[in-house]
Amino acid sequence: MRRPKTRKEKLSIYLAKSSASGDVSKVINLENTKPSVEMDVPGLEGTLYVKKEPPKPPPPWTKLFTEHQELPDEIFGGRKSVGAAFVVKLNDNLFVLTFGTGFHLLKNESIERDFGLRVTLNSVDPEKLRSLDKASYDHNPLNSRTQSSIDLGVFDLDVDSEMDMLYAVTGVSTVPVFGSHVTGRDALTLVLEINLDGLKEVLSESLLRYKKALPKDFEWVENIQRVKDKELHEVLDLELDDILAKNEFKNMWLGEPEIIDWESQIGYSFDLYQKTPRHVVLKIDDLINYFNDKGISLTSENLRSQTIHINDNEYSSIKKWSAYRCLYAEVSSGKEQYILRNGQWYIVNSDFVDSVDKYLEDFDSYDFELPIYAHDREDDYNEFVTEKYDNIELMDKKFVKIGGPYDKLEFCDLIKDSSEFIHVKYYRSSSTLSHLFSQGFVASEAFISDSDFRNRLNEKLPNSTKLACPDDRPDPSAYRIVYAIATNKEVPKELPFFSKVTLKNALKTLKTLNYSVSISAIKVDSALEMKKKGKPEKEKKLA
Repeated sequence: MRRPKTRKEKLSIYLAKSSASGDVSKVINLENTKPSVEMDVPGLEGTLYVKKEPPKPPPPWTKLFTEHQELPDEIFGGRKSVGAAFVVKLNDNLFVLTFGTGFHLLKNESIERDFGLRVTLNSVDPEKLRSLDKASYDHNPLNSRTQSSIDLGVFDLDVDSEMDMLYAVTGVSTVPVFGSHVTGRDALTLVLEINLDGLKEVLSESLLRYKKALPKDFEWVENIQRVKDKELHEVLDLELDDILAKNEFKNMWLGEPEIIDWESQIGYSFDLYQKTPRHVVLKIDDLINYFNDKGISLTSENLRSQTIHINDNEYSSIKKWSAYRCLYAEVSSGKEQYILRNGQWYIVNSDFVDSVDKYLEDFDSYDFELPIYAHDREDDYNEFVTEKYDNIELMDKKFVKIGGPYDKLEFCDLIKDSSEFIHVKYYRSSSTLSHLFSQGFVASEAFISDSDFRNRLNEKLPNSTKLACPDDRPDPSAYRIVYAIATNKEVPKELPFFSKVTLKNALKTLKTLNYSVSISAIKVDSALEMKKKGKPEKEKKLA
């Protein structure tokens, strides 16, 4: 009898955490499955779990199992929405392969989140990538996907090795057993001509590549490494609890942990009651208000228990995450820097931290001390400075059109001695600093490279600083860029880490353009500092 041709199967392979590998109930929602079926697979212990009450007829992928051996009648039920999870034990490792809607059976907290990505990075040609998903660390916490219709190198897909976390990749496979292409995120996704007899080889190879060191082309991915020590996880959660109890939200925000489809949803909610507010975007303020209204304390444990729903037009949940998974936080503990992202704690590689700190030691000292900051509003402070000193002139609120993503911007806040462009910002959070550094860089670059910008700027410059011929490129060595931060912290040493990375990148480019660059701390009046700390968030935004 002729054996039918092996069809291509899409395999979504997850690896369970070692703490859950001995108990399937920690990995699969067993209450949502039909009675399990033991599968006789060479070299593996395999158990099939099918979601309850699937409609008819079964989808094509079920043949992977029915052609292998006889199964109970109608185990798969009907329609293509049927789902299953195939749990496979290989030595001491537990894998879960999901089919159809079977991923709904997974308990995500028991899954190794970097499994598929790490296997993929050790299995693709770095010059033949098709797609990557990344998340940024700067003042715009972006999730983004870059795709190409042709094979490209990793940096051709517009990734920043210092400011982006890579969390999904698709590319040309260098591993024959994985087929032509491989995709990795939480799951390792493969499309193969395979039956269950060949599954052990695929799983063994994936485990081998998961444990390998990353190749040189992807070493930068480990600038940020996942914390695997369970006790350290608990310590960091306690540190987070202390910060939340003090209402110190400077270095955290709420956001989607993955790319979502905005066209299919109307907003987010923290429960599904009819009168519950639906929020167009995720904001930590809204979550705090919800917890306060419910009398729930803001802790890591309660964040894990709190669900955030994406709502469709019928106010039904089409996707959900825990609030803990949606929280981004940056925490310092001793000399170590940690970030919470996508429900996982990460430690910043100490070599990466040292290289950033060492680079920032090259700042030129600024020998002028700006007066103490004792004003509620930055523009009031800037006016005060110009009234106090004859050699400092005001540029605050004098916007200049630039085009592109910034549209218009302040060239600077103050100009001292016609040659020092001073950017002033009261330190509230890492996002305000990152915005300050980026805007200062963009304005300074436009001043050198864009004659149209210089002509528009020249109309707003004080007479002492006006350019004789704005069409001519200025000599950047004649100017100094000054970042003046109102804070009683030591700068840049005590700035949030990823603000320092943004500062380093701005500094690097400005020095390449041949500017002099300085950073200066403006001392803050102690009474004002206490007042600002106690001010409600809505009032802060108005200040």
